[in-house]
Amino acid sequence: MTWKDIQARLMETKTIIIPFGSTEEHGHHLPLSTDTQIAYELAVRVAKKAGVLVAPPICYGVCRRTGSFPGTISLSFETLRLLVRDLVESLYSQGFRDIIFLPGHLGDAQLVGMELSAQEAVKNYGDLNLAIIRLPKILEKLPQGLVSEPLGHAGEVETSIMLAISPNQVSMEKATFERPNFPPHTIIRDSKIFMKSGVMGDATKATVEKGEAILELLVEEISKIIQQLYV
Repeated sequence: MTWKDIQARLMETKTIIIPFGSTEEHGHHLPLSTDTQIAYELAVRVAKKAGVLVAPPICYGVCRRTGSFPGTISLSFETLRLLVRDLVESLYSQGFRDIIFLPGHLGDAQLVGMELSAQEAVKNYGDLNLAIIRLPKILEKLPQGLVSEPLGHAGEVETSIMLAISPNQVSMEKATFERPNFPPHTIIRDSKIFMKSGVMGDATKATVEKGEAILELLVEEISKIIQQLYV
């Protein structure tokens, strides 16, 4: 799109989705860009359904736990907060009033950093509507029995989605099952000691059909959240 295209679309909608991904290890079978690809695909599908805009994806996030794996590129907590602040400020100045952050990377630090900046933004801009999509909450609504576990990392859910949106990037012959036993109270220096493959969950159970069903639910629920912003 050109700047003239954006100017014209702003006459139709003030809503924009920002896909937030990461560059992070996802086992031996998924690419480093998995979080970014999933977030962007979801954003595009939701935007088509809801008639809103999608910003270019953010490809980096706070990846502390997986930072010891080669290929993972992590932002600091403060950098993430400033990035979110600056994105909101820039988009608001152009006329956007409904901003939806759609994070594909679900680390705790990532979500906390985004929320802190978002809370500050809605205080500063009285007519701004802002939402952060929490995919784990939506995944709780998956039909019972569709997947063995709704969360994880590079496991059944993420692998199924990637099979649905970019199958040529998935190496199912390398998919594994691993459930790392991280000590609950210890600060981990090197997560590879506890997580050999980089997987948390059972990637071997992933299928295209599961991926499409998961995407359908996520798109439907995220579209509802966007509609609620206007109420």
